[in-house]
Amino acid sequence: MEIVRDVIHEDLDTEFPKLTIEVVGRRRAVLVRFGDPVTQGQDDFTADVMTALPHPSGRGLYIPNTKIADQWDRADPITHTQMVLKAITDTKVVFARTVRLLKHWNCTHSKPMCSWNIKALCLGCLDEPMPLINALQIFFTYAADEIDNGPTPDPAHVADPIPLNMTRREVHKRLCTARDYIDLAIEHETAGRPLSAQHALHQVLPELVPDADATQEEAARLASTVRTGGTAATGLGLTVGLVTPTRAWGN
Repeated sequence: MEIVRDVIHEDLDTEFPKLTIEVVGRRRAVLVRFGDPVTQGQDDFTADVMTALPHPSGRGLYIPNTKIADQWDRADPITHTQMVLKAITDTKVVFARTVRLLKHWNCTHSKPMCSWNIKALCLGCLDEPMPLINALQIFFTYAADEIDNGPTPDPAHVADPIPLNMTRREVHKRLCTARDYIDLAIEHETAGRPLSAQHALHQVLPELVPDADATQEEAARLASTVRTGGTAATGLGLTVGLVTPTRAWGN
């Protein structure tokens, strides 16, 4: 990683005089900060640069892992990339958009999983175009079952199973909670309760989907349920928070 840092400095220092490169504390890749934004309004442009060595077997590579004693992990990032690109094509970009939403879910719920675990699980269940809400439903249902059965295997069958950031029981619980809220959102939307649907989806993606006041819709639902002789209980209760309703979770 230090050799990579020196080579990048040699190649780019003249073009980018504010270039800085971080190695210390980095687990797998060196972090390159160009000190020069490429998009208006951004402070900087950064890149992660991975170094690797061919594995003696001819399958996969050794990639850095500074958090373990051996300092290297065996992986097959080339095959991983090919699999992800195929999934993006097969789903007409739904795969990539779903992964992006799931990364938001992961970050706002204490990061129970690493991003590669999310992608690996998506590879096992998303293989055709569909609305994003359905892709989320399929993922959380599939991921909860898979994590309940054990660690996620490497899709390329080269590296060890993918570790979790929390106990398997806790990750499974969070996946099930997200699955239940997605199911509830779809149920509400199908029944013509868009504010209730939005409120349920807000629990999963609070930074992306504004909360909505579903008080009137919920009152009408409960009244209708009681009139037809059903129960007024719900599996996931609704709280209220007044914002301007925004439908932000369709295709």
